[in-house]
Amino acid sequence: MPSRPFEKVASIQLTDASGKVRTVSALIHQDPQYLYANRISLIGTREHQVGLLGFSRDGVVDWQFHTRSDWKLSEDPDYAHIQRGTGILRSIGMTQGVMIAEGSIQPFAEIEIIQAVEQLHAQGINGPQAEYLFLQRPKEDWYVHRRSWLAPEPARLAGPWVRIPALDLRFRLLRIASHRDDERITQERERIELPGVEIQPTAPMEDSLFFAAAERLWFSFRVLLAFRYRQFVHTLAEFKKSDGKHEAIWHSIRLEPRYRRSRSSHEAYDPPFHGRIERYLAKGAARLAQMEPQRELLHAAAFGYASSYTGSVIESSHTACVEGIERLIEAFEQVNGLTRERIDKKRWRTLGRAVRKQVRTVEATQCEREVINRVLSEQPNLRLLQRIERMTQSLPPKWRKRPIKLMEGAEAMITARNQIVHGSMIPDYNKLQIERLRAQTLFEWLWLSFFGCGNLQDSGWAQYRITNYMGDNSAPRPVKDFIDTPSQNA
Repeated sequence: MPSRPFEKVASIQLTDASGKVRTVSALIHQDPQYLYANRISLIGTREHQVGLLGFSRDGVVDWQFHTRSDWKLSEDPDYAHIQRGTGILRSIGMTQGVMIAEGSIQPFAEIEIIQAVEQLHAQGINGPQAEYLFLQRPKEDWYVHRRSWLAPEPARLAGPWVRIPALDLRFRLLRIASHRDDERITQERERIELPGVEIQPTAPMEDSLFFAAAERLWFSFRVLLAFRYRQFVHTLAEFKKSDGKHEAIWHSIRLEPRYRRSRSSHEAYDPPFHGRIERYLAKGAARLAQMEPQRELLHAAAFGYASSYTGSVIESSHTACVEGIERLIEAFEQVNGLTRERIDKKRWRTLGRAVRKQVRTVEATQCEREVINRVLSEQPNLRLLQRIERMTQSLPPKWRKRPIKLMEGAEAMITARNQIVHGSMIPDYNKLQIERLRAQTLFEWLWLSFFGCGNLQDSGWAQYRITNYMGDNSAPRPVKDFIDTPSQNA
């Protein structure tokens, strides 16, 4: 029987919550859209099936490949190869029945792999060093610069090192070629280019401290890349080297199917700025290192902006982008110690008591008095438009001009978001498209300026379109022109 490269047989050791270990025969599968094993079928008799009851902790189990102690795999006394991971255990089959013989061996359960880890202990491995490969595939402009363009492109392409002095780290871009020739989906050999980043220390650093710093830096890169490529970044694999140890961590991420990208839409493919990605990542990561409490908030802001390009419904896309702006403004206010309050809380309490005292002398019904008291009890805060204007005015003068230009008419951008949230009908979808474009462009300028990258200019196409639309619609229009019909592709 010919061997199947996407399946292999092994013995799996499962560990339960109490630490008890049980060994089970298994078949490890790699499905076509995965670059590493993604599920494990457990095979055995009725006794094996019953013996595994209670091993699952809320469905999650720890597994490890069995290694025979009587087999010598290397002359190196320090050599050890450990393959382990975590997964979700599910029952999928039967081990007894009318058509199943007594003591028959059957597949009775399956583990959906969440994370797989390979550890190699051996002499000659030097570190520390960390590499991260990710999906989804970025657009075609993931340029990894190299000195010689005449030589054939290697399977591993690495760019120049870029230092981040504030973190005592340096990084470089990677592009790793993986060839797939799975006969289950194609008869051709497909070359898959995986983007990645390699990180090394620039000063002596303990392994534990370096890997913690590398993890923080990689998360910062994910935040920045989510904005740059307008998509959520999934970590596919992590490779960590230290002296005498190499560890590979594979995450169960499904590969995108092949498809032809359309170049007809400027909104979907026009990059937000022109410049080398290394410069943007270095400056942005150094800035994020100073804003540790705001990283998750900024990640959510970038995801909201990216969702405005990938959403299929224009209303939800516009809402996601405006909410991304609001999260970005919140991070800016937290970093600079600003608040939304227009009047100090203590001063407002004093004023509120004085006003309520005067209200008692006014003739009003009980319901009216309750409404007045509720309004006076609420702290007056800045509106979203005022908060955006405050951030825009705080930008350096050389980066302030174009965001201020975009703020002309920005009231309609927020009004459209409020109408959508409260279920009101949008009468003019062409205007809504312009306001979504305004929100996207405004987010780009505020984001780049906030990270000190405001000199990475965009193409100017978005602002040109907004200006033209506002100019064409500045003259008075007949009443019948305001009764618009939503476009079919809105």
